[in-house]
Amino acid sequence: MIGSALPALDTHAHIAPDVTSKQIAALGQSVTFAMTRSLQEARQISSRRDPALVWGVGVHPGVPAARDGWNSRQFTELLGSFALVGEIGLDRRGGDLTRQRSIFRELLNIVQSEPLLVSIHSTGATSEVVEYLHNADMRGAILHWFNGDSDDISGALEIDAYFSVNAAMSEDQLRLLPPERVLTETDFPSRKVRARKPADTQRIEQLLSQVWGQTPEEVRARVWWNLRTLCETSGAIDRLPEPIADTLLYL
Repeated sequence: MIGSALPALDTHAHIAPDVTSKQIAALGQSVTFAMTRSLQEARQISSRRDPALVWGVGVHPGVPAARDGWNSRQFTELLGSFALVGEIGLDRRGGDLTRQRSIFRELLNIVQSEPLLVSIHSTGATSEVVEYLHNADMRGAILHWFNGDSDDISGALEIDAYFSVNAAMSEDQLRLLPPERVLTETDFPSRKVRARKPADTQRIEQLLSQVWGQTPEEVRARVWWNLRTLCETSGAIDRLPEPIADTLLYL
């Protein structure tokens, strides 16, 4: 399937748990990975079946209420309903790093052997997050808005991590990332990215086209192929909504 025929791919955005079918339809032809910030939010959407969305079960490290609501048993019970965990990770500005580290360690222990995609936050803690992933022998990892240095990136590549990137990232940072490991994101509603809505990926596709010397259509086809590879190697393809899995299988 050529890039122009593929839907926009947003592998990290935030969508309200009570989003309506009409609001989802307004996103047009697109596929969005919809992160939750807490187990409470994840419970709200655990029974939803939205063909254009891949919902995640998350515990955002920088949200105190999410940390307060962490419960490993409840997370494990929810996990069977999801192909995606997100977002989780560490945030050096988010407070109570001791509690963040404890939760992140527990989460990785639970998900490391599951056929899942895992979207990981690493603000101010890129080296530490990569070290945690090594210790967990992690697979299916997607490092969201990753601004680590070349050593961090090398370490992430050693455990087959992928990188979701957005239009707020610099060209210099994007050039450090192997094209075969890159996915597109908006992190909607982040003001820095200036995406008008989830799956508004045109700006990052244009930026990658400049960095890679390819057309935006070729960029879109590249990131979809990357997602297929990641989903197959992690086993998550079997948990994805059927329309999205079919798109991957017929690339």
